[in-house]
Amino acid sequence: MIAGSASATPPVLIALIIGMALAHLVDVSPAAAGTEFTARAILRLGIAFLGVRLSIDQIAALGASAVLISAGAVLLMLSAGTGLALLLGMPRSRSILSAGAVGICGASAALAISTVLPADPARERQTIATVALATALSTIAMLLYPMIALRLGFDQIEAAIFFGASIHDVSQVAGAGAMISPDAASAAVATKLVRVACLAPAVAAILFLSTRFGTKDGQSTPPRSSFFFLIGFALMAAGSNLGAITGYFREGFSQAATFCLVAATAALGLKSSIGALMSEGWRPLIVMVVQTLLLAAYVIGAIHFLRI
Repeated sequence: MIAGSASATPPVLIALIIGMALAHLVDVSPAAAGTEFTARAILRLGIAFLGVRLSIDQIAALGASAVLISAGAVLLMLSAGTGLALLLGMPRSRSILSAGAVGICGASAALAISTVLPADPARERQTIATVALATALSTIAMLLYPMIALRLGFDQIEAAIFFGASIHDVSQVAGAGAMISPDAASAAVATKLVRVACLAPAVAAILFLSTRFGTKDGQSTPPRSSFFFLIGFALMAAGSNLGAITGYFREGFSQAATFCLVAATAALGLKSSIGALMSEGWRPLIVMVVQTLLLAAYVIGAIHFLRI
């Protein structure tokens, strides 16, 4: 959900690469305190600011069918997507992280979910891998899905629903829609907002379950303070839609969200290494590819069902 040019390299990916490169080239230990603060506090602040981007008017204009398909995509990934990852041998928390990134809003969802999962020494490395994979798969989808939509005979609205309900990151959703038409791009982003609107309740549910069951497998429960950024997300969304945050202030908070999330991603990169990332192996990639294909198949099937 991190904003950026649809045709440019996603800023979150650039930040991740720069952070990991610096960690490899220089001694970053003197900046450990600042890196830790950015990777935690600034990250949560950025997630809270994301709420300002929600538009209830845009979501309402979609129609019930598009809203149900998009909301169903989130439920599918958090249930079947997580179960599928578990069947493929992924740990429980890692399965939730991957499914949430695919089902909700890519890198932003991965970053948000990681803050409420039980503490684990490998969590930051897993988050970095998930962010990188979600961004890469989202970019591939942006290039391939418009061709698939045309092949399937989708009209502009159907194509927009397909993009918005199945591509991970919002900038790539907009890019795919723009390959069809400006109207398709707008409708695709609006469809995507339904999934974004599910971010706060989904993360709150994960936080509740993690707090209740997170002590398994030697993991500690996440701090209860994690819940405050979800309250911030809801307040920002309410302020934006009720007219309390408008104009330059709304744009300012939106840009601040991008800055915070990009900075937090760079900080996570500083705390990791290329070797540690490679140690994740091929399984996370295979899992996210399968989850992505499952999500696309569901959306295509739902669109065809609505034609009947």
